[in-house]
Amino acid sequence: MPVRIAYAVARQIANHALAEAPKEACGILAGADERISHAAPLNNAADAPETQFRFDPNEQLEALKALDAAGLEWLGVYHSHPSAPPIPSAEDIQAAVDGSLLQLIVSLDSAKPRLKLWRLDGFAVAPIALGFDTQIDVGIDDHPSRRQQVAMVIAGIASVLLLLAISLLLLPPAPELTTAP
Repeated sequence: MPVRIAYAVARQIANHALAEAPKEACGILAGADERISHAAPLNNAADAPETQFRFDPNEQLEALKALDAAGLEWLGVYHSHPSAPPIPSAEDIQAAVDGSLLQLIVSLDSAKPRLKLWRLDGFAVAPIALGFDTQIDVGIDDHPSRRQQVAMVIAGIASVLLLLAISLLLLPPAPELTTAP
């Protein structure tokens, strides 16, 4: 079963990678139940940011605290390869410290950014299927209230009645009936 990512989040990550090029962009992936619903971009603190990435520990801690406060689970990390394919480099494999975290790599080596998901566990490198969700997320607090639902139904009925009235007004007048002598 593929890991799902919200399309808007994938677009955010790709835009971050494009904005940071030729440096590698990086950040944290969050969500729940194997669904990436949030990305937290971080600054690349590596000594050679054109070929590697590293999080600033303080910035990483602040981002993780914010995700925890939002009730999101840390699912993985992302980084870009400005001029290489979305395949883990030897440095990526060596730097991976937690095999339970997903690794999303964004490649900018072609006309359109390419995203590929991996699990790096020691020297075991496994690709993970990545699916894109295009529907808009509705959070618990975003559901319409009962009053809003009633208002939407009333507005819908009023719209239908208004269209019916306008249609009747636009009809040509009925011909006069005459009786034959």
